[in-house]
Amino acid sequence: VGHTHRMRLWAVATLLGVVMAGSPKPHLVFLLADDQGWSNIGLNRPELIGDEVRKVVSEGVKLTNHRVFKFCSPTRSSFLSGRWPIHVNQENSATRQRYAGIPLNMTTISEKLSAAGYICHHFGKWHVGQATMAHIPVGRGFTSSLTYFNFGEDHFTQIRGGQAMFEEEIPAPSNCEGVDLWNTNKPAYGQNGTYGGYSFTKSAVAAIEAHDATKPLFLFVAFQNLHPPLQVPHEFVQKYPTELQTTINGMTTFLDESVGNVTRALKSTGLWDNTLVVYSSDNGGYLGNGGNSTPYRGGKFSDFDGGTRVPAWFAGGIVAPAMRGTELNTLVHIADWYATFCALGGCDSVDLRAKAAGLPPIDSQDLSGLITGANTTTPHAEMVLSALAPQGTSGPVTYFGSGEGIISGKWKLVTGVQLPGPFGSQTGHPQCGSASAFPSTAWGPSNPGVDCDCGAGCLFDIENDSIEAHNIASANPAVVARLQARLDVYRKGVYAPYRGDIEAAACEQVVTNGGYWGPWLPSPSPWPPAV
Repeated sequence: VGHTHRMRLWAVATLLGVVMAGSPKPHLVFLLADDQGWSNIGLNRPELIGDEVRKVVSEGVKLTNHRVFKFCSPTRSSFLSGRWPIHVNQENSATRQRYAGIPLNMTTISEKLSAAGYICHHFGKWHVGQATMAHIPVGRGFTSSLTYFNFGEDHFTQIRGGQAMFEEEIPAPSNCEGVDLWNTNKPAYGQNGTYGGYSFTKSAVAAIEAHDATKPLFLFVAFQNLHPPLQVPHEFVQKYPTELQTTINGMTTFLDESVGNVTRALKSTGLWDNTLVVYSSDNGGYLGNGGNSTPYRGGKFSDFDGGTRVPAWFAGGIVAPAMRGTELNTLVHIADWYATFCALGGCDSVDLRAKAAGLPPIDSQDLSGLITGANTTTPHAEMVLSALAPQGTSGPVTYFGSGEGIISGKWKLVTGVQLPGPFGSQTGHPQCGSASAFPSTAWGPSNPGVDCDCGAGCLFDIENDSIEAHNIASANPAVVARLQARLDVYRKGVYAPYRGDIEAAACEQVVTNGGYWGPWLPSPSPWPPAV
């Protein structure tokens, strides 16, 4: 006990030392995968090639209860803004809407760190706003970026038109079929035509190698893999035996090698010893598009754990030696890295700009104790995964289904319609009760346990039933009533403004830019505003 206590005191002192005057601030790296389900990674599925991630996690901490939103843009908005999605964005708004993504008066983590002296770079997917230069990475505190704005695009050509939800209902005009690739403050002319994973990883490695080690670095790499369209250089598929030669497995291995390239660059440049690297997927696996969240129920677009509990880990030289090689089931949210990075980087996490504008404050909780081992208990007595604003309190909004989710201790309540995909029924397995009706005791890609309506609530004891096989709502009416009441409180505080009409000018800008996507409106002036 004495030794453990001394180790923890040493770890805390080490962590505090990195933000004391005269001490170097740690380099902070956030790696975000796209549509990577629990079993779409070698870390959780031994037959997949994943030696790079396995190696780095053996030197770090595996997180087995790391929570995100059930789909894309809200998770990114959550990480960058430090808010649960209910307080920033729960929509995959069309890029052609001027208020899509993170409100300008919410301060992003990159802006916070930039003001604290960090050199900030972003490479990969953005998907949190594009209307003006103030909405894109260079307007949000990043010194440089190579990015695409939409939810997805062709991995090889970088061509994309419109936004999925709206293209289903309102076909995108032909002038929207442009190249979605942007280099810091201008279209990335001539840089498309290469597999995007190569471009983004190469840019990240180059930024690391060119970095002045006397200054703190914040690197945000938002990988395109494993998002549809399912594409990868064929040699990555051929790495597998015949029975495992699928495109999604090849994309997984490409992603593993990308992570390895980034971590090796940090080590070869000497940055690793003063670095924290955090990794997460943005949501669970995309069922029907290679996604695999086994053994958890559901996938992307559902509030079940298959959609919201994702592969995650952290590593780096600042992780306390006693924590390395361990696994934590601590309930944390991707929004928590905002306060954590501020604590490590020496910035105040309070968002004064948002407060002055009357916007919701951050929900983020400092996770420094997980890094030092000083405190590995959850900072969350409860956590809202999603909640719908009361009808009539906002303009038209775009939700996928009408599901909600809340966790309180060992209890999880899931309400409403839970879907396996964005546009309705896809699996034909409407099973909201027990998994006993199926041959397997666990859910899987062909039997995900979604496409169902939980109505006022399905209740699960996720400590003893982590795969959410047994709805025990009828046996626990008091618990259901309590969680329904808590959800009702949160519904009243949901931030759900109208994100704006689809603007033809966004597509006209593609033409003006010579076939490349980009901002189409002038930025507010001055930017950023004084507080």
